[in-house]
Formats: sequence, structure tokens, C-alpha cells
Amino acid sequence: MNRSKSFVTSASKSAFRIALLVGLFAVAPDVSLSAQSLMGEMRRQARREELEKAAKFAENASTTAPDEKTREKYRLDAEVIRQRLANGDFIPGDRILILVQGDTALTDTFTVRGDRMLPLPNIPPISLQGVLDSELEEYLTKELLRYIKEVQLEATPLVRISLIGFPQGNFFTVPVDQSITDVITAAGGWGSPAAVAHDKAVVRRAGHVFMDARSTAEAIRLGKTVGDMALRDGDEWRYIGHVGTGFSHETLKVLHGKLMKSKNVEVSVHQESER
Repeated sequence: MNRSKSFVTSASKSAFRIALLVGLFAVAPDVSLSAQSLMGEMRRQARREELEKAAKFAENASTTAPDEKTREKYRLDAEVIRQRLANGDFIPGDRILILVQGDTALTDTFTVRGDRMLPLPNIPPISLQGVLDSELEEYLTKELLRYIKEVQLEATPLVRISLIGFPQGNFFTVPVDQSITDVITAAGGWGSPAAVAHDKAVVRRAGHVFMDARSTAEAIRLGKTVGDMALRDGDEWRYIGHVGTGFSHETLKVLHGKLMKSKNVEVSVHQESER
């Protein structure tokens, strides 16, 4: 179990959202891109009926599309959605913030084990096999009622992402229903009003661009959440507005100072040679 006193002392989930935690976990779990892709690249809060409908659409399209390439794409899409429905949204290393009214032992953060079991204190581990994000609170309430007479809980999956190239770039652990604009604000925003460049950021996953600049700009414009963007542990939100360098504002300030100092030296030497 991975515990954090910061979560335990939070008065409520709303208070937790306000205080985004920077660098809460030193090492992110090693989850491969292939393992994540089995869940489907779609918003994490999708309901089961929505996914069932999407799977049926893709299956029908895989037989009626005009060319084999398109039919194969729909077959793969349908397979990914069916796997998500069967396996659920939780993979080993995922963390969940649970707030149980009147129970301090169960109010904490807990980490999903390699067998998709969620270990909790004083009760047997709970299987999350086949459980979707959108079903988590109802499912955990039902499971806990087997051991506790009354249960009032809130359960929020957490995602650890890194923001690079921002004034206060760092690792952030945030709820999946957190607005991405709030996360960017916690990282210092875009630096200054003149530096706002929503179309100069990309999301990278396992070394590859997961969302291009146009997609991230649209996500910001629509006020999407971390879950809407299907972000997962280890994803990088990289600001490339600084002439494509990805360096932080502080680093660029230092480099600029060194450059100007070098130029001043050159000017001084040139003036001495002319005398």
C-alpha cells in the first residue's frame, strides 16, 4: 500500500483538488505503452453503455467499410474497446484516493497490485478486474458493505504526469476529473500574458507524441479534464513555445544572460582594438 499523509489530512476531496501535490511520488510505476493501449485511447470516465455502443458501431463498420484498410482499423478499434470492457480501467500501479466518512483507516491512497487487486486495511483485497473508472465509487461501496454496515465514500483515480518547459514544471499527481488548465496553472501557467501559446504544447507518452499541439490547444479551449484526455501515469505535457526548445523560463533566462555577457565582452574587445 502506498500511503501519503497529505491525502489523509485533507479535509475533503475538494480541498485535495485545490492543493495539487507536486512531486508526491518519487518514481512512477513502469507501465508499458502496450499495456495502456489495451484500455483504449478514450476518455477515462466513459460509461459502460457508451463503450458497448462504440464497440457495436466499430464491429458493424468493420464489415461495411468500403476498403480493407478501413475495415481492419474498425476491427482493431472494436477489439480494443472489448478488451477495455473485459479488463476494466485499472492496471498495476494505478493509485486511488478513497475518502470514507467516519473511517480514517480507509481514508487514504491505495495502489492497485499486479493482479489488479486493491489492498485495503482490515478487509480482504478487492478485485478491480473489469471495473471502469465510471463504476468505481458504486462498485467499492457495494464491496465495502459486505464488511461495514454503512458506507459513504468518494473514490478518485489519480494520475501522475509531468509538465516540462513551464515556469514551475514538475511532477504532479492529480485526480482524473481535474481540469488540465488547473494543472497548467499549478505549473506556473504559460509564464506571462504575452507568452500564452496554447498551440505550443504536446503530450508525449513512452517517447512518442500522444497528442499534437492542435489537440492540446483544443483540450485547453474546451476545458477538458485529465480523464477526458485519457492521460495516464508517466505522460509528459511538454511546452514547446520557446522556439521549440522545451527549456523552462528560468533556464532560458540564464542562457540569455550568458549570451548577453558574451556579446558585451566581444564589443569591449572590438572597441579596444579600434583605439
